[in-house]
Amino acid sequence: MTSDSGKSANHPPFIYLDHIADTRFIAYGFSLENVFENSALAMLNVIADISGLSHEVEFQAEIFAPELEDLLVRFLSEILFLFDAKETLFGTVRVNALRKKEDGWIVSFQVFGEPVDSSKQNFRTEVKAVTYNGIRVEKTAFGFETEVVLDL
Repeated sequence: MTSDSGKSANHPPFIYLDHIADTRFIAYGFSLENVFENSALAMLNVIADISGLSHEVEFQAEIFAPELEDLLVRFLSEILFLFDAKETLFGTVRVNALRKKEDGWIVSFQVFGEPVDSSKQNFRTEVKAVTYNGIRVEKTAFGFETEVVLDL
């Protein structure tokens, strides 16, 4: 699991919050790119222990959305789709570019990981979908913060 926290050395890149029947988290980052990376790592960490995964497999994608919150949902949903469709568990997420365009937002990113192997990897729970319930992306005094609810 790699990403710079975006908070002080004593603050984690994300925290989990109580939410009935789903999982809710807040991710932190010093930039929009960093908070998107940390949001993806938080989601992936719900699925399985992602520490120590190799970079054996790599995928890249570009996502567009009219609003920043919609971009976050689509970004996380694409990573969840790649996990399911390519049967690959990702431990590293790299946002190469995240920018506002005239008609919306665009993010270009790479994910790195290894093929799913339940004998070697510690799976926790299935994430069915990324929801729009309570989704937020905010600028803070320390950088940026997202809040996401995952349907389990």
